[in-house]
Amino acid sequence: MENLLVPYQAVSNITGNSVLVLAPHPDDEVFGCGGAIMRHTEQHIPVQVIIVTDGVYGVDQADRSDYLDQRRQESIAAAAVLGYGEPVFWSYRDRSLRYGEKLITEIQSAIQSIKADLVYAPSVYEIHPDHHALAIATAEAIRRSTYSIQLALYEVGQPMRPNLLLDISNLATRKMKAMNCFTSQNAKQRYDLDIAALNRYRTYTLPVVVTSAEAYFLTNTAELANNPFTLYQPEHVRQHKLGLIRDKQNQSLVSVIIRSTDRPTLAEALDSVALQTYPNIEVIVINAKGDKHCQLDAWCGRFPVRVISGDKQPHRSSAANLGLEAAKGDYIIFLDDDDWFLPHHITVLENKLNQYNSAIAAYAGIQCIDEHGREVNRYAINFDPTQLRIENYIPIHAALFRRTVLDYGARFDEQLDFCEDWDFWLQILQHGTFCFVPEIGAVYRTIDGQGSGIREKRTQRQQSMIAIYKKWMPHWNDESIWHILEYAMHKKKSDALQTEVLQLKRDIAELNTIISRLRASSSWRITYPLRQLKRLLNRLGSKPESEKR
Repeated sequence: MENLLVPYQAVSNITGNSVLVLAPHPDDEVFGCGGAIMRHTEQHIPVQVIIVTDGVYGVDQADRSDYLDQRRQESIAAAAVLGYGEPVFWSYRDRSLRYGEKLITEIQSAIQSIKADLVYAPSVYEIHPDHHALAIATAEAIRRSTYSIQLALYEVGQPMRPNLLLDISNLATRKMKAMNCFTSQNAKQRYDLDIAALNRYRTYTLPVVVTSAEAYFLTNTAELANNPFTLYQPEHVRQHKLGLIRDKQNQSLVSVIIRSTDRPTLAEALDSVALQTYPNIEVIVINAKGDKHCQLDAWCGRFPVRVISGDKQPHRSSAANLGLEAAKGDYIIFLDDDDWFLPHHITVLENKLNQYNSAIAAYAGIQCIDEHGREVNRYAINFDPTQLRIENYIPIHAALFRRTVLDYGARFDEQLDFCEDWDFWLQILQHGTFCFVPEIGAVYRTIDGQGSGIREKRTQRQQSMIAIYKKWMPHWNDESIWHILEYAMHKKKSDALQTEVLQLKRDIAELNTIISRLRASSSWRITYPLRQLKRLLNRLGSKPESEKR
């Protein structure tokens, strides 16, 4: 299957009748595609090389003219070795290239001037800004072409994902000679050796007779016109299209619902989903901000993302219900946009539910941190239905629950703006038990005034809890109510005992302080000999008569 990801055979040439090579700096035309240029010149195919920038970034003004001339002469000398003629110099300032209409139009004109049907340009994965700008501008110019053009993207400063390998084994020595022309650059770093090593590495998947190869990503006008984003697709998308991602087929789908007000922390929340070890996830982002919510990518790592926007800006409960209606998963979990999962969270919870078919939900411990990343609290309590009826101890992103709760009619109460998750758990509790996983699975951010929770909103919390008690009391039977009363009475006794123990500790501490002060006093030290004599007499008086005689 690896041959679908990287070529296992090399070609001897890349087909073209009129070739244009675009190089961001003097030397890139040789480092990136020197072997391909020689293949074309061997076949007497015309090649025009355009070196776009002057390559003099960082050079003192007084030395710029001489250095610019040196770099040009180096490219001219290398051109003689490769045999294509002389390059054209556009003389943009080094590190000044910008993706935009001006550069795209100039590239289009260059293509039209020689009717090029094969264009070489840097890879879109290159790390140098000039390389990257030239790459995406060339791709856009070719996408707009009225006739078919092949685009061959080459690598220099960053290895890419190639779909074609060109055998340059018999040209490697000549390419090295051309690279040696760039003495100004090789004096800074042995780029010639780096590129030779890269070309050697590219033979890793090729037959042993191939000792040097250049890597390319080949595309064309039709492919770019059909999907201009094909060059930028994530690796998981490419592998999915190739049919290589199969590990999720036997795993139930999990829906992760994120109610987003477009906080800056949303990116961290999404990243935490992308890193989940569970293989089959869909991400549903509910736009709870309105029209000005940022645009989101269609993928979260290897997982698809859907953004749901209502007719108006929804509050928390209605946003949650929008997510439930959109969810397709067999299991569902919520994540607020300022919290995050640990990588194993969903896997552990799904495994737990598979072990206990009678359980309706599984939840893990939650670590609470402040704005400095310091732990301030933990939610990690064994499941107790009575305690859950008294107060919520399961944060919204702690629990994974079965989709069947929706068939039972469980929804978020849209009359509640606070404690809506607690009310939702109470609904689920009517239809099954919860399983607790005694380890931390996610993180809860408790920055003052910014957290998803409402601990700091005392009045609203009190009002919401009273509303929930009023709602649920009529639904609880006598046994449930008695358990709540027993819990309250036990807690009262426990609190009283703790108060008594605390008072005893205070009394002991006070007595120890008095004793310490007494022993430190002058009178205590003066009477020390008398106390020692008394102890001696007491010991003598306690001996048997036989010992005294």
